[in-house]
Parts: sequence; structure tokens; C-alpha cells
Amino acid sequence: MSDQILTLHVGPSQLLSKLCDEIELEKTINNLVKWDSVRCHISPGTRIKALVLNILCSGKPLYKVHEFYQNLDSEMLFDTSISPDQLNDDALGRALDYLYKAEAWKVYSTLALKALKKLNLPIGVLHNDTTSISVYGEYKQPKEDGLQITYGYSKAHRPDLKQIVLGMGVTPERIPILAKVENGNTSDKSWNVEFIQKMRKILSHEDWKNLIYQADSALITTENLAEIQQQNLSFISRLPDTFGLSTELKKEAWLLNNWERVGSLSNKKDAAIYQIQAFERQIQNLPYRFLVVHSNNLDQRKEKTLNRAIEKEEIKLKKEIEKLSKVIFHCKEDALEAIQSFKKKQKASYFCYKLNVQMSDQPIKRKKRGRPKKDEQTKREQIYQIQLESFEKDHDFIENKKRMLSTFVLITNKLDEETLSNQEVLRVYKGQSAVETRFRLIKDSQMIDAIYLKTPERVEALGIVYVMALLIYGILEYRVRKELKEKNLSLILKGKRKLYQPTGQALLEQLEDITVILINQNRQKLRLLPDNIDSQAKKIIELCGYDLSIYVSKNVENKGE
Repeated sequence: MSDQILTLHVGPSQLLSKLCDEIELEKTINNLVKWDSVRCHISPGTRIKALVLNILCSGKPLYKVHEFYQNLDSEMLFDTSISPDQLNDDALGRALDYLYKAEAWKVYSTLALKALKKLNLPIGVLHNDTTSISVYGEYKQPKEDGLQITYGYSKAHRPDLKQIVLGMGVTPERIPILAKVENGNTSDKSWNVEFIQKMRKILSHEDWKNLIYQADSALITTENLAEIQQQNLSFISRLPDTFGLSTELKKEAWLLNNWERVGSLSNKKDAAIYQIQAFERQIQNLPYRFLVVHSNNLDQRKEKTLNRAIEKEEIKLKKEIEKLSKVIFHCKEDALEAIQSFKKKQKASYFCYKLNVQMSDQPIKRKKRGRPKKDEQTKREQIYQIQLESFEKDHDFIENKKRMLSTFVLITNKLDEETLSNQEVLRVYKGQSAVETRFRLIKDSQMIDAIYLKTPERVEALGIVYVMALLIYGILEYRVRKELKEKNLSLILKGKRKLYQPTGQALLEQLEDITVILINQNRQKLRLLPDNIDSQAKKIIELCGYDLSIYVSKNVENKGE
């Protein structure tokens, strides 16, 4: 029998597979879901792992996942030989059913906490938020208390589509610890309380004691604050402007003008520069620390809204003034009274203008018929009209408005500045981007746009599988960044970019071109790597704690542990 030689385009799949094995993804899932190991030729854990690798490497929809595995070495990825046809949409759908019945969010949190322990990362701050994911097509009616795929507030700006809501809690290192798929019409205000209650179930007493729950302003309602107090949970959030206290504190801060300069929280060019003032006040008889924060960079959306308001007021005022200037008054007092009435009715916020009364005369119309006599003189009448003398922007008012718009108020129940300084409170709040970047990754995926699953239960389970993919992605990103920082190294990635903190996406792109030569010889497989493997790809693998042998040898342990 002649040798069979194949060139497999494996890309980052083998490294990602090793990261899955390191946190025992397959084993954890198989231990937590109910399945028949006798009748199932491929375990649910293996099938879920196959989905995770597909999401990270190709993003093919469920019914095309088998195509992704046609040019891969399944024996290396799963430590067993699997035919691509065995990873069809029916088999993967059944794995999602198993995951759903085991309460997918609980399975995930168990896996994530295990990963956190592996990375030696404590649970301190968690950034929490939700995003909406639009879906297409019709779905079967959910079981009682099941996931409702329905219309709701669309953060994707697609109110015409039904949606689900995904909520996540993410560490500053961008590792998701808790995730839950919610009904499409879930409100962030109610979501926070339910999410906190679930988080309390999965964290130990010690972890809960050290936890700081950070979320956006939807967290702050009187009902939620009461629940937070009852749960003995530390938190940081932004005080909504719906609380009158927010405006009160801003005005007081600018009146006192006793700012503590923080400076920039980022090394980026033109990064915002912050200054803060601290206050202590009560809500519902409970004490809180408030930080009034001013940024020298006005949010672009707020600035556009302000500019639109200024432009709208200018157009309206000039139009009304023009109409007023055409009105004829027969006495000066009437004209002056009209000016006062106009100013009361047409209140100006952004402009200062001055109107005056101009006296003139005009001929009185003849009441007699026919032509006037030759010596008949035209009589004239004295009249008064209103004219615009000056019109300019109220620069002081506009600057004050901009100043208030670039000021916001933070709230925390961590009153002791020695354990958490004012600057640290601000840093924690600005770390919200950790969860936002993870949402953007999911939104970028094409697979979410083509969920094509029959039941809401499978949609819910698949949402958690996506978060499992984010977990592996986060571990890859964290490991490489940590090693680069500790060793003061950089990577020269595609596009000749010199990066000290590369994103997971940039790392995966650099690994895309890895190929393996597979030789089937006398029922044995020999795997070889080409001589021209990219040096930066090799460096990434080593920074993760492995070497190139993971692409040619089975059962390779993590060299970095």
C-alpha cells in the first residue's frame, strides 16, 4: 500500500484545542450534563468543544460545521478519530439540548471558575453588562418559563427583528466568569438583580466578600440599592441623571471648584484627562460615596446633540424674529410691549439677541375713487417696526453646558478611601470596556446572524457556547500579554505591526497559515511541520506555554505550568 500524503491547513485550531484541554472543557461538560455514554459515540463535551473551535477559527453556522473539520486532524484535536460527518447539525443540536437541560449558565460558571484558578487570577472586580443579539426566522414556542425570543430594546439598532439578550460578568483581564441568555425584552434594571442573585450562588463566601460589582447606571434604582444592601455586595456605578442628586452634586462641585487632578487613564494619544471631587450623601437613609468626575473630552454623541440643539434654536429664533419684523405698529408702546411678549414666548438658551424699535412713515392709502387731483398732496402716517440689532451665541452659557455634559457622578458603597481610593473608583468604572470588547467580538461573528435553530432552548445553549469560545479567546490573549509584559517583549504581527498588547484576533490571524504534513504509512500517522513556519506564530505558541510539538504529537502537556 502506497503512502498517503496530505497537507492540512490547521491554523490556530491545535493551540486552541490544548487550551480547551488545559481547563478540562470536555471533562467538565461531560461530568455536569446527563448523557448515555453507551449510546453516544461522541460525548457532549467533545461536540461542544468542536463548536468552540469552529467559532474561533471559522465561524461557520451550525449546519456547516462539518465542512470546517474536513481538512483537520480530528485525532489530534479530540484524541480520537472523528469523521466530519459525525459533527452534523443534528449531533451538535443534541449536544446543545444536553447543555440546556444541565442549566447552561451553571455549567459555564463552573468551567470559568476552574479556568480562573488555572490562571491564578483572584475574583476582585467584575464588569457586568448586557447586549442584544438580533435573530432571524420563526422559532417554536418555548416551554413554560423558557427563553422568550421576542422584540425589545435593540442595542444593535434593529427594532424590526426579534432578539435575545446576553448578560455577562467579566474580569478586568476580559475573562467572562458568569453569563446568562435572557428574554429579548429583558430590562437592564431588572436584569442586574437577577444576575447578582445568580452570582451569589456560584461564588464562595470569600470571593463574595472581595467582589466589587461594576455596572452601568441601569443598576441604580432605589429597589436595586435595597437588594444590594441586603446581599452585602460592594458596587461601583454611575448615578443616573434621573436622580435629582446628580445635578445637585455637579453644581456643588463646580461651585466649590476643589478638583483633585487624576490625569489620563490611558496611554493613547488625545486620551481624556480627568479631575474628581468626592462627596458623601444618603439615599433612602443609607450612606454612599459620590465622585463628581469631569473629563476634558466631551463625548462625541453629546457634543453632536448639543450642536443640533444650538442649530435648531438659531433657525427657529431667526425665523420668528423675521416674522416679527414685518408687523407694523402704530405706536411705540405697542412695539415695546410686543418685544417683551416675544422674549417671554421665544426663550433663548444658547443665543443673546437685542431688538429695537425703528420709527418710519408711510403713505396713507386714499379712500376716494379715481385719480388724485393735480394739487392733492399724499398724506403720510408715522409707524413703528421691530428690528434685530444684534444676534450672537451665548458663549458663557454654552461653555457651562459643555462643562456639565462632560461631568458625571459615580456612586459606590465602598466608603473607606484607604481600601479603595477615589482614583481607583474611577479606574474600576472606566474598566467597563472589558465587557464591551467581548460583546463586540460576538457581534462581529457571522454565526450569530444565522442561528437557524429549531428551539429557543438550543438558542440559549448556543449563546453560552459562544461565551465558552470567549473564555478560550480570553485565556489566549491574557497569557500572551502577560508573558510579553513580564519579559518586556513585543510581537511583529501581520501588517508589520509591533504590538505589546496584541488582541486575541491579531494572534489568531498570525496563526492562520500553520500547516501540517500528514503521512498515512502502514496504518500509522506521521505528522511533520514545514520548515518555513512563521517565527512570530512560533513565538505566540511559546508565549502560551507550549511548543511546536503540539501540532505533531498527541498528549503534549503544557510546558509553561
